[in-house]
Amino acid sequence: MEHHASKMLTKLLYEKGGDRNMPLVPLWQNWDMVMGEDLAELGRPLGHKNRTIIIGAEDNMAQYELSAQTYEVLERVNAFLGKEMFDTVQVELMQGRESLDNLTIPTFEKALPKIPPRPDDLGNLEHIFDPESPVTKCYKKYVAMYDGKKDESED
Repeated sequence: MEHHASKMLTKLLYEKGGDRNMPLVPLWQNWDMVMGEDLAELGRPLGHKNRTIIIGAEDNMAQYELSAQTYEVLERVNAFLGKEMFDTVQVELMQGRESLDNLTIPTFEKALPKIPPRPDDLGNLEHIFDPESPVTKCYKKYVAMYDGKKDESED
C-alpha cells in the first residue's frame, strides 16, 4: 500500500509543479546569505508564481527600496540557482504572513492503533470452536494480540 501511495504522491507533486519547485528550497533556506545583510533586512521570501519571485517587505519604505533594487535581487537569486528562473520581482507588504525562510517542517509521531481493554473471558472460548474453522484461527490471533505474542499456528 505504501508503494502505491508514494506513486500517487509523486504524481500529484509533479502535476502541481512540485518537482520544479524543489531547487527553490535551498534558496529559501539560504536567503540571508544569498541576499546579503542589507537586502535580507528589507525583504523576506514569500514565494513565486511562474517566473516572478515574490518578496515581502515589512513597511512601505522597505517595499520602495526593494522595488528600486529588483535587478540586484534577480541577479543574486538567479546566480544562486545557477540558471535564470526568474525575470520579475514582485514586492508585497508582509501583513503578518510568514516568510518561507522561517518555515519549519512539522514532525509527526507515528500513530499506533489503540487496542481496546482486554475482555475478561478472552481465551476461554476455544473449546467450543471447531479446531479447523477459520473462525478459530481468527480467535487465536485475537487472543495472541492481547498476549503480545505471535500465534504459532500461522500459515
